[in-house]
Parts: sequence; structure tokens; C-alpha cells
Amino acid sequence: MKKNKLLILTTVLLGALAIYYLMQNKSSTFKTELREFAVKDTAAITKIFLADRNGNSIVLNRGADGNWLVNDTIQPKKDVLKSLLDAIYKIDVKENVAKSAYNNTIKSLSSTGIKCEIYLHNESKPYKIYYVGESTPDILGTYMMLENSTVPFIMEIPGFNGYLTPRYTVELADWKDPVIFSYSPEEIQQIEITYSAFPERNLSLRREGKTFAVNGTSSTNSISVVDTIGVDNYLALFKALYYESREGQMTALQHDSLRQTQALCSVSVTDIRGAIRTVTIFPMPISEKSLTQQDSLGNLLKYDVDRMIGFIPKEGEWVVIQHYTFDRIFVPRMTSIWKSVESI
Repeated sequence: MKKNKLLILTTVLLGALAIYYLMQNKSSTFKTELREFAVKDTAAITKIFLADRNGNSIVLNRGADGNWLVNDTIQPKKDVLKSLLDAIYKIDVKENVAKSAYNNTIKSLSSTGIKCEIYLHNESKPYKIYYVGESTPDILGTYMMLENSTVPFIMEIPGFNGYLTPRYTVELADWKDPVIFSYSPEEIQQIEITYSAFPERNLSLRREGKTFAVNGTSSTNSISVVDTIGVDNYLALFKALYYESREGQMTALQHDSLRQTQALCSVSVTDIRGAIRTVTIFPMPISEKSLTQQDSLGNLLKYDVDRMIGFIPKEGEWVVIQHYTFDRIFVPRMTSIWKSVESI
């Protein structure tokens, strides 16, 4: 009888221990909210703030018109922005961080992690904050952790083979779209091109109601009745005028010296809201990278015949511009492209 009681007691104790360990294991499962990194309503995102531990930061703001700006000044590269929003939407937990790697992961996130704050509906309080760390050794996962959590995870985008840290870049150069002018025709109020050495070639194309007027160096040279097809084709050139690269060969002193020289021309576009964007274009000194080094007589060229240097005051940036891209807009006022048959 005593043996039966002992057996029953032992069975009850073992059962209790099993239940205890089961409950302990269940309670150690990470709370769902600690795993929720993704923001499924990306259309509601109005601001994204990214910052690293070195003081670098990027602020992306979505305007009422749906367009994004980086640090309130420049248009972001479309592919870079899409890549980030894609990560924010699709990001998911791949696996938990192993206990053996926990301390190193926390230490790494604390020292090199990129902070990501996501805001919805123009609210002042962020909807989601998390930290983006380095890649896993196999480069197929990314260490991340939510704000106010002590539980890091290895994150991924299902179906994507690679790590996600580059999508959260805080380098401004990575976000800059190499665009100088990007206007649809209906956005343009006025275009002015001024040639330093040839003022007779100056052009001013100005919107007046539903049509445009073309002026030269004085109002007496104006063409009040212009060819609408010619104007439409010309305005379309300003939809996508890009620079080749940022100018990084010259020193700040050389840039200052260049600004003191006579520019080739200056191009300004005023939009219908009154905002003006300008680029001043200078000849580019010949260099070892220039494709053409000599003229037809074998004389060494002074300036590059394929490229020019542009200065964009709004960003304070020097860029390399191709003649192939920009020569299309250098249409003088005197050309017949502007004249309507009604004015002949």
C-alpha cells in the first residue's frame, strides 16, 4: 500500500515538474510585440529619420503632394527610397540570436547600429523605432532590435538573399539623385539662359497665361507669338537633365578660383510656385581622364570637349556635366524653332 502511495506521489511530482518546465519554456518565448518590425501601411509614412553613432543623419519627409525630400532640400534617388520602403514593409524575423552570440550582438548594436524612426500621418511621436546592425557571417541576415527591448533578432526580407544594412544608409551622397532639372512642362513658369560672352544668344522663355513669350537681350527682341509645338518639345527636355557625377578632383581653392572666371552660361528654371533652381556652367580643364586630349592639328587642348563643370548654388555642389546631355537646351532666341507661322 505504501509502495502504491509512493508511486502515485512520484508520478504527481514528475507531472508537476513537467508542467513547470513547460510553462517556463512557454514564458521564455519572446512577446509578439518584440518581433514586430514591419510597417505594413507604408502609404501612411510621412517621415523617416536615420542616424548612426558617428553623428551622421538623414531625414526623409513626404510632402502633401506625395513627393519625398531628403533633409528638406534634395530629391532622393527613387531606387534608394524604394529599397528602404520595401525593407520597412517586408522585413521579418528570420531567427532568434543564439545565446552564445547575444552579448556581442548587443555590444555591436550599441556601438555601430543605425537608428531608424518611422512616423505616420505627420505625428510628432514615432510609430516605430528600431536599430539596424551588421550582417550575419553568412551575409543572409541582419541583426536588429526594437527600441526599449533587450531582445535582438536576425532579420530578413523573405525571398531576398542578402543583408539589409545598406538600405538604411545615412550617407547623403547615397540618397542624392544626380538630377539638375526635373520638371514637367506644366510646372515651369520661366526658363532663362544667360551666356557670359555672347549676350545676343540669351534666352528667356516665360509663361504668359496659356502660352509662352520668348525674349532675347531686350524686350524689343521678343517673339510674342511662338510655335507651341516647338515650346512643348523644348520644355520636355527639362523633365530629366542629370549630371554625370560629383566633381571630386578639384580642391576647394580651385573651385573658388573657377568661380572667379567667366562662366560659359547660367541656366535658371522658375517653377509655377516661384522657386528658382540654377546651375552655372564652366569649361572643364583638360585632365588625364579626358577622352580627347588634342585637337585635329595635334595641339594639346586646354578644356575637355566632352564635359563641363556645373555649380548648383542650392546645394553648394560641383558636378560634372556632359555636353551630350546639356547641348540640347542651348537653343538661341534667334532660331526659327520658336517662331509661329502666324508671326512670319
